[in-house]
Amino acid sequence: MGNGRCTLTTPLFSYLDRRVLVVGGGRGIGRAVALALARAGADVAVAARGREQLDVVVAEIQALGRQAWALPVDLTEPGAPGDLVERALATLGRIDVLINSAGDTGRLERGTFNVTTDDFDHVFGLHVRAALMTSIRAAESMKDRGIAGAILTITSVGGCFPSPGAVLYGAAKAALNHLTSTLGMEFGTHGIRVNAIAPGPIETELIADRLTTSEDRAAMASFYPLNRIGHVDDVASAALYLCSAEASWLSGVTLLLNGGQHASSGMFRWPRTHNPVPPGRRI
Repeated sequence: MGNGRCTLTTPLFSYLDRRVLVVGGGRGIGRAVALALARAGADVAVAARGREQLDVVVAEIQALGRQAWALPVDLTEPGAPGDLVERALATLGRIDVLINSAGDTGRLERGTFNVTTDDFDHVFGLHVRAALMTSIRAAESMKDRGIAGAILTITSVGGCFPSPGAVLYGAAKAALNHLTSTLGMEFGTHGIRVNAIAPGPIETELIADRLTTSEDRAAMASFYPLNRIGHVDDVASAALYLCSAEASWLSGVTLLLNGGQHASSGMFRWPRTHNPVPPGRRI
């Protein structure tokens, strides 16, 4: 029966002639979503801090026969999110789909009693302010052009349930979930859909160095009712549906994507066998 994992070798949905901006597309989930959209026919602009990472993703997309552009950005700068959308519009001509996937786990492990106002400004600025402003600017461009577009934000299951030890991260992700429902209502009058995906821990480079043995992998997999670790393609396949025409009556929704973990607990916990998120990692 295999491992039950979704593999995106054959796209289920068509994105031919769609123009997409993926914020946080340099690696991990953002990269997987960008590549999945390109396989489905989209032309993609990817934005992140690291130019080298972006150039790799651009080359991967171009190898799929689609157009791609790299847009380096530091989203911690207050005016950067709006400027990014303007640059993307100048490059793409229009934005049909916006993916917000930027994030930072660098202050996840500091502990509640060690939180500072600088931590708050950093975490909420990067996660909440950036996603809100890119969403507003992209939606304005869609409205002005009469585009029934889609906006998708990658949040976290940590924003859906209490997440002790990660108070700022969880609160920021919860804010994104709330923004999703609110913007879904506001933008819906213009035919623009807004949704979110709240994944559990996904196997990316952020946690790969904590899964070096078969015992590590088995221990983490056992934490989920589906008995496997989440993969970036699981998120990408959900993103393909949520942003597609087939989901045209779906908006304001945050999709829990965590292998059934939410059904077994009212509180989000990292598997106790290891701490899967190394400090100081940023997308």
